Formats: sequence, structure tokens, C-alpha cells
Amino acid sequence: MMGRQIGAMAAILLGGIGCMKADRLVAVQMNVVQADALPMEIDAGVDIASVDVASVDVAIADVAVADVAVVDAAVGVGPFHAPTEITGLVSDPTTTDIHGASLTQDELEIYFSCQMKGESNFHIWRSTRTASDPAWKLATQVNEIVGVADDVDPDVSGDGLTLYFASNRSGAGLRLYVARRQTKDKTWGNPSEIQELSSPTLDRYGPSVDPSGRFMFFGSASRDDNNYRLCSASRDSLGFWGTVQDLSGINSGREDNDPAVFHDARSLIWSSRDPSNGASWDLVEISRFDPSTPFSGTPVTLGTLNTPSAERYPWVSQDGTHIVFSRESVGAPGVLYEAWR
Repeated sequence: MMGRQIGAMAAILLGGIGCMKADRLVAVQMNVVQADALPMEIDAGVDIASVDVASVDVAIADVAVADVAVVDAAVGVGPFHAPTEITGLVSDPTTTDIHGASLTQDELEIYFSCQMKGESNFHIWRSTRTASDPAWKLATQVNEIVGVADDVDPDVSGDGLTLYFASNRSGAGLRLYVARRQTKDKTWGNPSEIQELSSPTLDRYGPSVDPSGRFMFFGSASRDDNNYRLCSASRDSLGFWGTVQDLSGINSGREDNDPAVFHDARSLIWSSRDPSNGASWDLVEISRFDPSTPFSGTPVTLGTLNTPSAERYPWVSQDGTHIVFSRESVGAPGVLYEAWR
């Protein structure tokens, strides 16, 4: 079964797992029967009946901690394939530093942080494409939200109507902002600071909000020592965000940042210095069975994506099958890559 087909099924199966008890998964069994018994189409018309698959049983008992290896084994999600560079967004990628990409749910609109040659600050840029043409158009700066300093780490909602990002435009360190628009063909309204998530001593980075708009994950660091840690906040309605929570169950102590939330707030991929013992940034992943249960356990390192360079700023599709991230070699500008599973 192809990786993207498996991923489409995985999202459905993981939704079912999320309804089980968070503290103990008694058993999970996935039976993949012969291809001729599955006359259905998944993933843009690819006929699953044409794929030669074997009968597979996965049984898991007495699982106390919902780590990503357990969930992936249960739903049949495999590793990411080798990544490929995303081209066409900027005219000269050798002198343009880009990172922090985020896509809408239909994956026809992309936002990212960009610093052009000769500029002193990062700003947010945007590109589009059509379903019939997968190539991205040359990106343009989102002028209506440009600040006087750095605007970085955009996170666009699936419907393309809400944009979160980090900015130091206030002169008081990096803080989280949000902008909205009425329809995708309209310009963005004036950004507003999310004041309840601001801190007089901490910088905030890389916001990532789940499709319900109730769970936000982001990085946080002291302005004194830049020791990055993952944090979260939630809300019962689309009002004020609640108290910031440190993700102590998964923070490594070697710097963790750039979270990307998917599977309806049940999975995270982020950048961590732990796998390399502090030498560089690598992408890691973890899952939980229920959004009300704190993330905990040891994350899985995404070895097919990581290199001696820094892999950072991931965005992940909600079904977990498509990832976009930045690869940054020492002394070279950031470059966007993508991969599927």
C-alpha cells in the first residue's frame, strides 16, 4: 500500500483510537485484507484495488503511554520518504533565507518567513498554486501585515482565514500575533497581539493551532539564555487563551522548539537538539490518544528527514502524511523541503 494511501486510512483509524481510554489501550487490531476486497478509491482517485497488499494484524496490549511508535504501529503509518527541495518560491534561493512554512488545508496557499538579500528583517511572504498545476508561483510579501521588525513563523488556518505568527514589532521581544480576513480573496486585517500569551521575560516562537482553534502549541525561551522549550495553551471557545503550560513530559532540556500539531491535536512534530546531543536541530515526533491527556514519553526521531544540517520549522498536514520543513546548513540560507509517507 502506498504511503499516502496508508496515511489517509491512518487519519480515520487514529480518530477511532482517540475515543478509547487515554490511560490504557487494551487492544488494537488492523486487518488489511486482500486488495480485491477493497474496491474503494483513496487519495485523488488512486484505486486501492490495484495495490498488492498482504494480510496484516497489529495487536497492542497494556499500553500505558501513548507514544508515537504505538500509534503508528496501530494505524500503519510508516516513515517519511526522502525529502525534496521546494523550488520556485523565490527568484534567487542562494541569497534568500526562507523558513517556517505553513499551508492551507487544500495545500494551494503557502506562507513562510523570508529575508531577502540586503534586508535586515524577516517578513511573511505568500504564494499560491492551482490544483491542476502543482508548481508554486513566485511568492510576494504580505504587505498588509508587515511590521517594523521581524515577523516570523506564520501558521495559517486550514480555511485560510486566520494567520498566527511571531513578531518583535512592539520592541519588547517576540510575541504572538493573529490576523484575520473574511474570505481568501480579501486582504488581511490589522494584526493584534495575543496579550494573554505574552511575557515580559520570555520570547514566543512558532505558533501552531489545531483545526478546532482550541489548542495552540509554541516555543518559548528566556531572553537571557535562549533556552527553548515547548509550551501550550487552550481555550473552551474562541475567546481568550488560558494559562500557558510547559510541556514538561516531552521537553528534553537540550532545547525544543518549532512545534507542528496535527491529527486533531493528538500528534506533534517539532525541532529538538536532544537527538544530536546539542550539536544541531533534528525533527522528532510524538502522539497521544486523547487531546485532554498531556504529551509524555520519548519522541521518535524522524531519521529519514534529518541530516547534519539543522532541520527546523515543520508544518504537517492534519492526516500526518505530508511535511514541509526548513533545512539550514551553517552559513547558508534556509531552504524549504517536503516529504510524504
